[in-house]
Amino acid sequence: MKWILIAILIFVIMLIAIRLSDQYKDKYDFYFNLKNFLNQFKINVSFRQDKLTDFVANVKPKKQFKLFIDAYSEYLKTNKLNLSEIKILEEEEKNELTQIVMSLGKNDSPTEIMQLENFLISVENNLSSAQENKNKLCPMIIKLSLLFAIGLAILLI
Repeated sequence: MKWILIAILIFVIMLIAIRLSDQYKDKYDFYFNLKNFLNQFKINVSFRQDKLTDFVANVKPKKQFKLFIDAYSEYLKTNKLNLSEIKILEEEEKNELTQIVMSLGKNDSPTEIMQLENFLISVENNLSSAQENKNKLCPMIIKLSLLFAIGLAILLI
């Protein structure tokens, strides 16, 4: 019975560690999808409001990026943007994203493309930072949690 409880404890600790490391993977995926979204936006959209709505409706996002697409779709309808459900982003990142969203579709095409290119530089910087964190912190969290779980198991034996 004791061994079963120790195995369950190790399992629970590892599940928590995996969930913690997933936030770094989700943040990387979010910025990767945002970069692709803005690139597609720059290439394919004529920047008219009805075209924006059609374009966003055809995007098939997953996880955290779906929350952004839903918030953006709502923004196109109501002109109010709510990014509070995107938990992986810090306030500064949400403010930057709000700035990006508020300016989409508001200018003529050359100005719009220039703004998108500037935003893409910022998104690329955030993407590289998220990738660095994902590659560095995810394995570290898993390994430290495993060591903690094994140490705790040894103490309980």
